[in-house]
Formats: sequence, C-alpha cells, structure tokens
Amino acid sequence: MTATVAALANASRVVALTRISSRHPNLAAIADATLAFAKHAKVSERIEVTNRIDSRRWQDVDLVTYCLQVGPISRSLIELLPSHAVVSLMAEPWELRPDVVDFDACDEAGIKVAAPNLSHPAIDLLPEFARLCCILLDEAGVDQRTARIAIVCDTPCAPPLEHRLRESGARVGVFSHPVLLTDDAWDVIVVAMRPSDKPPMDINSLGRIARNSRQALLVQFSGGIDRSAASYFGLRVWPPKRPTRGQLALPLDVLGPGPLVRRLTGGLKAGEAAYRGAELGGNSVGFLVKAGFPTAGRERA
Repeated sequence: MTATVAALANASRVVALTRISSRHPNLAAIADATLAFAKHAKVSERIEVTNRIDSRRWQDVDLVTYCLQVGPISRSLIELLPSHAVVSLMAEPWELRPDVVDFDACDEAGIKVAAPNLSHPAIDLLPEFARLCCILLDEAGVDQRTARIAIVCDTPCAPPLEHRLRESGARVGVFSHPVLLTDDAWDVIVVAMRPSDKPPMDINSLGRIARNSRQALLVQFSGGIDRSAASYFGLRVWPPKRPTRGQLALPLDVLGPGPLVRRLTGGLKAGEAAYRGAELGGNSVGFLVKAGFPTAGRERA
C-alpha cells in the first residue's frame, strides 16, 4: 500500500524493499500483491519490489520509510544515502522500539528523521487506537459497562482511551506508571505502555497487583508484561499470545483500511515536507525527531 501511495503522490521511482518471513514466506507472492494494487491505481510502471538493493542505487534515494516488517534503519544503510535524504518513521516515536533508527549515524550524515503527527486532523489516529483497545477488551470478554478499569499508559493514547471507556460506562483510573497504580480492587488493568527494553510491568509491579487485585485481568494492548512473573503470581493475561515487541496487540487494519491509509499517507507527507524544507512542528502534519526519543520527543517550530 505504501508504495502505491508514494507513486500516486508523483514519486518518480518507488522501490518496495521486503524480506522473507514466516508471515510472508514467498517473495513472488508479495511482489504480485503489491503490483496488483499498484496496477489498479495505474502506477505499477514506477514501482519495483525486491528483497535487496545494490549499494550504488541508494545514492538516488530521497525518502526512506521505516517499516517493522523490513527491520531497523542501521548505520550501514544510512551511510549509503545522500545527505539530502530523509528517513520517515511512519509512526510517532513513542510507538517504536528505541533501536529502530541509528540516530547518531543520521546526525553525522546530516539526514533528517521525520514522523507524522497522529493528532493532526488529516490523520487523527489516537481515537482509533482507543477504539482498537476497546475491541481487544471485547475479545477478552470484558463487560465495559460495569467494569472497574485501570489504564496504565505513558503515551498520548491515555485521554482518548479514558474518554471512550467512560462513555461505555466503565469506572476508570489512569496511571502513567505501574508504581502509581492505586490499591483498588480493579477488574481489568489495561497496559498501554510504549516499547521498552525493560518493561515497567515487571515482577515487582505484578507482585503488588497480585496482592491487591489478584482477580484482575491484565490486558496487554501495547508495551511489555513479564508474563513469566504474571504466571508465577497466578495473574491472567490477554491476549494469550504475547504481541510482537513494538507492535499493538491488534493490527490497525482490524478497523478497516481507512486508519492504515491515513497513517501511511501521513508518514509519507511528513517525510516529503522535511525533504522540501517545510516548517514542521506545532500543529503541522509532522515533526522532526532527534536522538534520545522518546524523552527528547519532537522538535517543535
């Protein structure tokens, strides 16, 4: 989809770099699906699908998009890019693992890193994340009309998620870290944290939850939970299968193509704006990201 969107925005050439994985084991099938969509949009002649790019061809690249399915943007790749190139994260930094882009290499090469502003009216994804989390709660069998729900969240998703759950009738408490969780007997504890090498929902936090809310269901929407510790304390966790690190428990396309298209288009637009030297930050469609995210955050105009 991203390749077709870029071509529709009049990119002169688009290279869709993929890799073989357990989910997509057949490169030919990936290429066929990508090009079939591009043919429908009448832009397939400008799109190439490959699993490798010769090092010399990176010198012609203006915009590189980060995609979880392909892997991190490393120093070795960045050193192949021209200095005017821009890396587009296609997500806000708080959504991503700390190691997705070698920011030091970008700084040394003078390469900008851009991210979409998910709160921008043209993208507006935060309410969609809240809707997705509520679907996860439904799948877990939670009756949101009567439940006492604690939201442990250190991302911008907290306000829209709280609003949606309150509208459903739930009694809600919001906490930015597990150590701030009150000793109430919660029915459900929603974990909606940013990715971290050492998830805050660790054995100490889970031991405290077990003492005060042993019957609570832990719902892992984003971020990590020490599932071994949860099992040790007899705590229930949903979903049963651990989400892939750095990804939501449910993919965004559960909500249909609209939110995903807005994310991808917003990411490309933020990258293009950075490439053209447009003013970013504030209420614009995107912002520049520096080393040290998520604590460094956005570079505001």
